[in-house]
Amino acid sequence: MELFYRKPANIWEETLPVGNGSLGAMIFGQPKQEKLGLNEESLWSGYQRDKNRKEAFAYLEKVRGLVFSRQFLAAEKLVQEHMLGEYNESYLPMGNLCVFMSHSETVTEYRRSLELDHAVAKVSYQADGSRFEREYFASYPAQMLVIRFTADRPVMGMEIRFESMLSVKTSKGEEGILIEGQCPEHMDPNYVKGPEGVIQGTRGMRFTGRVRVRKCDGEYHIAEDGVLSVRNASELILTLDVENHDRIDRKKTHDKDRDIRKEAETKEESKKSGQDFEYAAILEEHIRDYRRLYDRVSLYLGEQLQLPTDERLARLRAGEEDNGLYALYFQYGRYLLISSSREGSLPANLQGIWSWEYQAPWSSNFTTNINTEMNYWHAESCNLKECLTPYFDYVERLCEEGKKTARIYYGCRGFVHHHNGDYWASTNPTGMGYLEKAGQENSVTWSMWPMGGAWMCAEFYKYWEYQNDRKFLEERAYPVLREAALFLVDFLVKKDGVYVTCPSTSPENRYKTEQGDTCITLASAMDLELIREVFGHFQKTCEILGKEDGLLKEIEERTASLAALQIGSKGQLLEWNEEFEETEPGHRHMSHLYGLFPSELFAGEDTLTGACKKSLEIRLQNGGGYTGWSLAWIINLFAVLGDGEKVYECLRTLLTKSTYDNLWDAHPPFQIDGNFGGTAAIANMLVQDRNGEVKILPALPKAFSEGVVKGLCIKGKKAVDIAWKDGKAVEYRIYEREERE
Repeated sequence: MELFYRKPANIWEETLPVGNGSLGAMIFGQPKQEKLGLNEESLWSGYQRDKNRKEAFAYLEKVRGLVFSRQFLAAEKLVQEHMLGEYNESYLPMGNLCVFMSHSETVTEYRRSLELDHAVAKVSYQADGSRFEREYFASYPAQMLVIRFTADRPVMGMEIRFESMLSVKTSKGEEGILIEGQCPEHMDPNYVKGPEGVIQGTRGMRFTGRVRVRKCDGEYHIAEDGVLSVRNASELILTLDVENHDRIDRKKTHDKDRDIRKEAETKEESKKSGQDFEYAAILEEHIRDYRRLYDRVSLYLGEQLQLPTDERLARLRAGEEDNGLYALYFQYGRYLLISSSREGSLPANLQGIWSWEYQAPWSSNFTTNINTEMNYWHAESCNLKECLTPYFDYVERLCEEGKKTARIYYGCRGFVHHHNGDYWASTNPTGMGYLEKAGQENSVTWSMWPMGGAWMCAEFYKYWEYQNDRKFLEERAYPVLREAALFLVDFLVKKDGVYVTCPSTSPENRYKTEQGDTCITLASAMDLELIREVFGHFQKTCEILGKEDGLLKEIEERTASLAALQIGSKGQLLEWNEEFEETEPGHRHMSHLYGLFPSELFAGEDTLTGACKKSLEIRLQNGGGYTGWSLAWIINLFAVLGDGEKVYECLRTLLTKSTYDNLWDAHPPFQIDGNFGGTAAIANMLVQDRNGEVKILPALPKAFSEGVVKGLCIKGKKAVDIAWKDGKAVEYRIYEREERE
């Protein structure tokens, strides 16, 4: 399978991405003036410091009192002025590697491609009577980006230089270009108009990059300023590796030995001379490592048309059919996760690892009120459990930082995390610009949401269900779930004889009151669903491990008196604790439907499932699903509801209205969560394992009446192969997963 084009990229959203979890490149493929946008996943603004608002706890009871007396706007104002902390820091683009070719502007037979089967991007064309080719890949085993330029005659000439919006110095290095840089010590999001949006300072992370000439059969020269010139060559091989000198130790103790060995091997490889660098061997090792993950799942929905990908999308937008394009999109989602989330890296952020703006949209951070979680919805079902390691590592760091925030803001035990995270694992509610004294207008709407940690814990128990890894359950899931449950036990307060959360919001949504619109209330539906899920997962974990934990009694007492979910006058599940009029009835978040999906909380509950279906109907009637990730969530909801025709209708809309020509998801702008959510939805269309029941083809649309899928995962370390015709399974088997690994 491949994405291919007959023209180069003109904008970032047309580039082809390669990555190894840590290093990423976005390839334009311009013949005359090539540009590669480079990323290294640990390059962030900031430095380790405490952004918790020390006086916040003093206002908690005042806020609760205002909410209980229905002074919602006053409560929101108090939170905005006294309980929000600084915004998170930002993920930064490393810079661009620019290549200026000496041949003429006129080219023919142009082709640009990304081979999903091998994780290799290619460019080829004819110019001045010669054929030129390029190959690009990011090797996880070698921990480097590799670029190979070839021509069929020794006529290649080029000038290569590095440019960056960061503070960098380029110079002549050993066998290539030496890049020395430092990230800003602070950066506010681009939508914040504070007095000090970006501060370079001296405390930002320092990094070194090396572009090395591994092979050149022509003449080359490296100037003192780091400009590389090549003449009369038929082959040039370059590699890029990056070292962050202030990188945080992000690993748990039990992972460190393996990392140390890998780092030693990488450093030894990076010291090899050009003559010792064997391109074919490095490429073969890269492909073997990649395919070990990628080849586990295959999907056939129809033939792959031999047309450029942008033309295939255009045909789909014009109303034509192309079932194979959905399978390509599915495998592209798996490719993107393998390329942006590998052991030793950070988890995939809002843009995976591919970001090009100095102040990226929403800081290209970890938005944990949906987006980060959605990035991993397909990891288990699509047989990519190894890609979850960075996610688990990061949540464990959030757990440690979140214990401080829980004490400072709420006087609670356990850990709390709100809606945004960054490299430094900040857990405070954000909303306040640097040097500001209060939160930005309306920032409470998204920031005062102390349930991010609870949601991120769900993947820990899910991993146990899919992998049956008792050691993981005891050593990693149990401690994190316990800290999350501790916080929720303490955070709940009694009102009128029932336990409620307060202050409470429903992610990024607002409602109307007689005094004006607001967001603060008590006991939102999503709060209650997450609490029930965390408590339930912790109880099951203790039962499996045979632990008689004293916290269980507190959980039982809270659960017995926990506020109930409410159903409204239209039969819909209420988002808040009473039937407020929504400011945006077609809001992009489906938060109150969490219990239906991704949770299994409502499985077998016909009344709640019906109420969710009605809520979804109302959302869509009012314009919901207008962003890529929101539509991806909706498709998953329809899959769980067993509505195959709605699945197809929304999948088609996702590809025709919320997908760029390089198949990246359009929020807009680019956000990778829509890709990952869309891939998960296709998997859920084909097989589901929920509440102890495996369903084969539970939401298959008529349009996909024939197909084959192999290697999708279900719980208990099992996988499924299915072949179907005329919309019915003609053959399927469930087997132990080791058979295909």
